[in-house]
Amino acid sequence: MNTRVRRFALPSVITVGVLVAGGCAEPVDGQADETPVPEITFHPCDGFSSEALAAVRLDARPPDRMPDRNNPQNFGCGFQSQDSYSGIVISAIGETPDSVKSDDRFNVLSETEIGGRAALVSDFRGGSACTVSVAIEPGILEFMIGYSELEDFTTVDAACDQATKVATTLAPYFPDHL
Repeated sequence: MNTRVRRFALPSVITVGVLVAGGCAEPVDGQADETPVPEITFHPCDGFSSEALAAVRLDARPPDRMPDRNNPQNFGCGFQSQDSYSGIVISAIGETPDSVKSDDRFNVLSETEIGGRAALVSDFRGGSACTVSVAIEPGILEFMIGYSELEDFTTVDAACDQATKVATTLAPYFPDHL
């Protein structure tokens, strides 16, 4: 596999780890919060057909499967583009769009709709990646493309444009439920 994708995937693995870092909420009386946790069953590595990957020009070879995470549940997968050395990480995450909006690690650039579903376009950590988070019950399907002077995409606008194009092209293949 191309080392450039590995270089891209490593920050994404770190990002996935950062996104899921959290703990149980405990009320003041010390009892654990009984809020039901949404269960994600869709995995992007397995959930998109070769037809879907071809439509967006992602390499159909086995993708880079990220470690599965919990709290919140997160299944991530790195794909390489057929057109360049750039890659994209697609993750099914047990979070809501509102949790992305309220997370200070994300600078929400715009709210839009993709495939009839609410979506957020965000700059992650103010200068490392663009994320497009599409609301699909019970969580979000996130599309992440990194950007820097060393990457194929050097600006947040370029990375967000590409992440939005990928999400829009894959919209007809979205699952009904994560």
